[in-house]
Amino acid sequence: MKYLIYCLFTFYFIISCDRPASETMESDKTDLTDAEIEKIYAAIPAEPTIQPQKLHKLLVFSLSWGYKHDAIAWGRKTFELMSQKTKAFNVVISDDVAMFEPENLRQFDAVLFNNTNREIFLPENFDQLASKEQLEAKKRDEMLKNSLVEFLAKGKGLAVIHAGVATFRDWPEYGNIIGARFDNHPWNAGSTVTLKIEEPDHPLTRAFPQKYYQVSDEIYQVRGDYSREKVRVLLSIDTSQTDMNVENIHREDGDFAISWIKNYGEGRIFYCALGHEKHIFWDPVLLRHFLDGLQFVLGDLLCDTTPSAKVK
Repeated sequence: MKYLIYCLFTFYFIISCDRPASETMESDKTDLTDAEIEKIYAAIPAEPTIQPQKLHKLLVFSLSWGYKHDAIAWGRKTFELMSQKTKAFNVVISDDVAMFEPENLRQFDAVLFNNTNREIFLPENFDQLASKEQLEAKKRDEMLKNSLVEFLAKGKGLAVIHAGVATFRDWPEYGNIIGARFDNHPWNAGSTVTLKIEEPDHPLTRAFPQKYYQVSDEIYQVRGDYSREKVRVLLSIDTSQTDMNVENIHREDGDFAISWIKNYGEGRIFYCALGHEKHIFWDPVLLRHFLDGLQFVLGDLLCDTTPSAKVK
């Protein structure tokens, strides 16, 4: 028993002292258990896929209006620990929209939308504001959106996890930025599907040991701007190994992309639809995929973003 206590103390001492600290520690204010934190830390790769050219800076942003995913807390902790264990980047964890003001945003190399949802640059009580306050809020919202567009177009990065695709539903340009719009989740929370690894030799899919990978989560289908003419699909649902007799499947083309990359101007975009269930954040294969996606948007892991339909 004394030896076990000693090992646990040593483990937490290493975590707290042998890594660069986050600049904010909001992610510590969660309901994660010590056992869950241990599982997350153990599942994170021991080192980055590629050594960073410099110590990049990543903003992890998790603001969510309407439905708020419980997994947000696990995502925050995961990306905090990932920065500390791999030393691939420094992380700032903040839900302050002021971070997107141009003078603040320029300090970052990429932004991660961790289960963000709806019009996050507007106050949650926007509909209850007086007309004058609504006008001011809209002006600020437009300014912050323009700041994000310029940030990305000039060569920075955006990574988006799960519900982040349902962010900015009233902003047409966001569909162009991310490459899709949220439709629904025919496979509800806890559903098991089989993923097809579209290109096993692609730098962002090498985490997967075989051509197929089974996962349990809440599984999205997307609509709108999504097209293989516009995005490089990395993971998709293998419909031959997945229950397709579920309600509310709208796509008629059988194309259920789960993870992809694309460019926006000179910027780099990575999206992965997984991340509703907290156990996703201690799956070592998926955490490697997340890390690779982050190293891509940060500019270290170079790879081909030619849309899938145009790959020869």
